[in-house]
Amino acid sequence: MFDRRVVRGNTYAARILPAEPVLHLTSKPGGTSAAAARRAPGRPRTISTPEPVEGRRHMDVQTDVYLEELTDVVPEADTTTQTDAFLDRPPTPQFVPTKSGTDAATQVEQGELFDFDAEVEPLLEVLVGKVLEQALMEVLEEEEIAALQQHQAHFEAIRSAELVAAQRLEAAERRKMEEKERRLKQERERKERERVVRAKVAASTFARGYLNGIVKSVFQQLQDSGYFYDPVEREVEAEFLPWLTQQAVAHVERGLLARSVVAALVADAVALRESEQQGAAALADAQAAAAEAYAAKEAEAAAIASAAELADIRAKATFILNHLQPPIARQEQIDAVRAELVAKSGGDAEAAFEAERARVGDEKRAELEAQLAAAAAEAEAAAAAAEANGEEPPASEEPQIDVEAQAEAAMAAVQHPTAAEVTDGDVLSALLEQGVVTKEAIVHGLAVHMLGDEAYIQQE
Repeated sequence: MFDRRVVRGNTYAARILPAEPVLHLTSKPGGTSAAAARRAPGRPRTISTPEPVEGRRHMDVQTDVYLEELTDVVPEADTTTQTDAFLDRPPTPQFVPTKSGTDAATQVEQGELFDFDAEVEPLLEVLVGKVLEQALMEVLEEEEIAALQQHQAHFEAIRSAELVAAQRLEAAERRKMEEKERRLKQERERKERERVVRAKVAASTFARGYLNGIVKSVFQQLQDSGYFYDPVEREVEAEFLPWLTQQAVAHVERGLLARSVVAALVADAVALRESEQQGAAALADAQAAAAEAYAAKEAEAAAIASAAELADIRAKATFILNHLQPPIARQEQIDAVRAELVAKSGGDAEAAFEAERARVGDEKRAELEAQLAAAAAEAEAAAAAAEANGEEPPASEEPQIDVEAQAEAAMAAVQHPTAAEVTDGDVLSALLEQGVVTKEAIVHGLAVHMLGDEAYIQQE
């Protein structure tokens, strides 16, 4: 509920009253406006106040018991007052007690009540004693202070000596650390210079190796890319072949036109054209098969040429490994591969020897076990025959054969095979298989070796 007479917020702020009367401010609770009635069509409409007649208007009036003037101006009033001046306080009178009792007087002569010499003696004794005691204490304190100062001076001297020794040790340690840092810096600079020199040497070596055949490879690449061509071939490809293709296309188009006319005129030409198409398809298949066969032959020829080239390289293995300049691999790599092949050959020979010993031992054991089985079978047959004839079976004498001893003797008689000799061709083949060197590197090295100094002169 809202009442215009109840002030909301700051009471000192000016409230602006509307120029026109507000109808809903005086509406009673539960009342609804026309807009609210229109917004709620489901509710029953209430009867509002009729419109005023001409020359009059509706106004808001207060219907409370006590009327109160409403205004937006706060009433203010000024008032003053004056007080009297303060009067000075009168001085306080001196207090004079009231006299009481009776006045009396007496006469005391000099020396009757106080003897200075007798009374001052204990006081002097106390003063002199205290002064002497204080002087003695001050002397003792001075002696103690002097001893403390002497001890402090001695302690300061010791501490200064220790400080000087510590500073000397720190200076020596600092010099050692500076010398260590200087030497470490020199070592780092030396390693850095060595690394730079190694990098420069490696770059120079790589550049020389890379630039050895770059001229030949560049010319070959330019030729493969078509920069160097035959003028006659280029003229044939650029002028003759397009003209020939155009003429062929025109001829084919005229043929197709003629065949279409013939097909329209003669109905049985369809079967003939189908047979021609089948023949053309068979010809195309035959041409494709011929092209595949030709490609296979070219691949086989390339493989044969590569194998022949590898065989030629293996035939020159000793020269390539030992005398070719520049060398295709380091001597440590060649020695390592050779040692690996020798170890493998020895291992293969040892495995073959062990396999042969096992085979001989197994065969000997099988032979002796067969002999023992035959002797046992003969003994059983003789015993069965004697039992059938009613005779006493003969005493069985088992042959005394040491199978394992004879097998070991047969295995010991096996000759140890000799390990296969590792040739330079085997070493070169192993280098090629391991990828340490490549066929292109070997061919490049052979070409450089054959050209000699001319290869570098041509490059320059």
